[in-house]
Amino acid sequence: MDVLICKIKYPNDPSGKIVPHQHFVGCYKDKILELYSISSIAGKEYKIYDKGGMPNPTYYLIIGNEYILCNLKVPSFIDCAKSYRLNITDNIDINKLSHRVMPKEIVEKIKTKIKEMKDSGNHVQHTISSDDFITHNTICKIK
Repeated sequence: MDVLICKIKYPNDPSGKIVPHQHFVGCYKDKILELYSISSIAGKEYKIYDKGGMPNPTYYLIIGNEYILCNLKVPSFIDCAKSYRLNITDNIDINKLSHRVMPKEIVEKIKTKIKEMKDSGNHVQHTISSDDFITHNTICKIK
C-alpha cells in the first residue's frame, strides 16, 4: 500500500477539519505507520512555487504523466518535510481502509525526497493518537 485514505486530526491544522484525505505511506513496519499528506496543487500555487516559479524544495510534485499513473485526479504535491506518525495497536487494521499502490519508480522518487529532508534536518514528525485515529476511522477498529 502506497496511498492510504483516512481521516486524521492534524495537530498542526488550526481549522480542526477532519475529512477523508489521501496520504502517501512513507513507512509501514514494526507497527509504525508514517504518513505524508497528498494535496492538490490548484489554489495553492502561492505556497508551492516562489516568485521565480521554482517549487518549494521540500515538496515532491506529482505532475505531468505521474499524477495520472498514481490515479490522482489532479496534479498534486507531497510535503516531504512533514509526516504524521501513528503507532498501530492490536485493535487497528489499516488494511480495512481504502488504499492503493503507485508505480514503484514514483514511490522510490518520493522516498528519496523524504530521505533528503530527514538527512538535511528539514523534517518534522507529528504524532497521531491511536485512539483518535480509531475514533475518526471506525472501519479499521478490530472488535
